[in-house]
Amino acid sequence: MRTRDFLAAVACAAMMTACNENTTDNTGVNVNDVTGEYAGYSVANSQFFTDMVSDKETVNVEAEGDESVKVTYVSGMFGEFTLSGCTVAKDGNGMKITGEGVTLMGMGEEKSEYAATIEAAIGANKATAEFAFTVPDVMGGTTIRFVQGTMPAALGAAGDYEGSLTLSVSGSEMGGVDTIGCHITRVSDETVNIALDEFEAMGSMMFTLNCENIGVSGTDWSYTLSGEIDTMSGETEVTGTVSGTVTDGKAEITFTFRPGAMPMDVTAVFKSF
Repeated sequence: MRTRDFLAAVACAAMMTACNENTTDNTGVNVNDVTGEYAGYSVANSQFFTDMVSDKETVNVEAEGDESVKVTYVSGMFGEFTLSGCTVAKDGNGMKITGEGVTLMGMGEEKSEYAATIEAAIGANKATAEFAFTVPDVMGGTTIRFVQGTMPAALGAAGDYEGSLTLSVSGSEMGGVDTIGCHITRVSDETVNIALDEFEAMGSMMFTLNCENIGVSGTDWSYTLSGEIDTMSGETEVTGTVSGTVTDGKAEITFTFRPGAMPMDVTAVFKSF
């Protein structure tokens, strides 16, 4: 099962950030052009992990006088940011928000202070919005990127899964593997690569399956995957199909393939724990 608990990973129940005032030129800017509530998803990256995601997130931007704004970010996974005194400036057809300050992180009353920054880009008429919250001294440098809109299916499905594998040939059971890894990696918003760790089938044959550019669709932590297998396992060409689902962090994927000139299909069904 995928690990999606950032708070446990950094031992942090909440994040509170206060921004210093910024000297960026904001002549002629109306801060109300960026105020409001933004709904979307967040992606966190650090030296120790990539693409840790959280859906159904919100960012609120409130005016603080005529020249600055307060940004509040409430996350189900990453805690809560409150950033005050942040500067608004024009950026092409859109606007940008920037600020520097500190982050208080910790469990309960035990909190530590870390330097933090915010940088946001708001498109014309608020049609697009991205907020980057960066904490350089946490986990080798952590950046949480909030994006307005629907989370891409590939982000929701991606992850490293551990589970079991059952094998059959032309419908006849051929044993399986008690514990094996299956890795789903985002390629684009709608495609992933799927890699199944090495396993033994039909007595003595060893296989690794790498399936590229597999289609993925769905929302709300329920995703469907489907595509073709055309790869090499060692010196053996392997072709076939792959299909499956990822639901609430659990994967069930069926690989139907033929190694070399073998006349029968091998079916491998992976189910994550």
